[in-house]
Amino acid sequence: MQTPTHLLVSAVVGRQLAQRGFTVHLPAVLLGSVLPDLPLFLLTVGGEVYYRWFARLPVDGSVMEYLHLTLFFADPFWIASHNLFHSVVVNSTLIGVGYLGWRRRRRWGLALFWLAASMLFHTLIDIAVHHSDGPLFLFPLNWTYRFASPVSYWEPERYGRVVMAFELGLNGVILAHFVQLWWRRASL
Repeated sequence: MQTPTHLLVSAVVGRQLAQRGFTVHLPAVLLGSVLPDLPLFLLTVGGEVYYRWFARLPVDGSVMEYLHLTLFFADPFWIASHNLFHSVVVNSTLIGVGYLGWRRRRRWGLALFWLAASMLFHTLIDIAVHHSDGPLFLFPLNWTYRFASPVSYWEPERYGRVVMAFELGLNGVILAHFVQLWWRRASL
């Protein structure tokens, strides 16, 4: 799933939970919805700059192919960076620590709980819509296992066009919903 979709879906879920009486830290939910994808984004931008302006690409092919088909799957730094916040193990641990802090009335507890819950939600969605490049959700306990979902949000042979169309439609509906809410408030 595209990172903006994670943000929009988490915004809706966080708002709905708050409306139903849950104590939600919405900024943490929003940050947690995109945080798992930020390391890969930063590594990609850094790699593009480095291999386009400062160093020769060590293999034939494009910079993006090298970054996403070689380093993504084989380089320990890339693997750890991308999978730390995609890890069910890490996020479940953080949820537990956040919950304990929240129950002990530590200010950071509520934020950590919702940050980790949102990252876990992001991960569960990614597990469902990634076939060949899914997260290493058991990281750091396992550095190689990726669940190969029968559905991919981008691979055409795995219903990528259908999922992409659904995702775009979902984004449109969510954005229309938020515009409608904004319009109502502005009209008051």
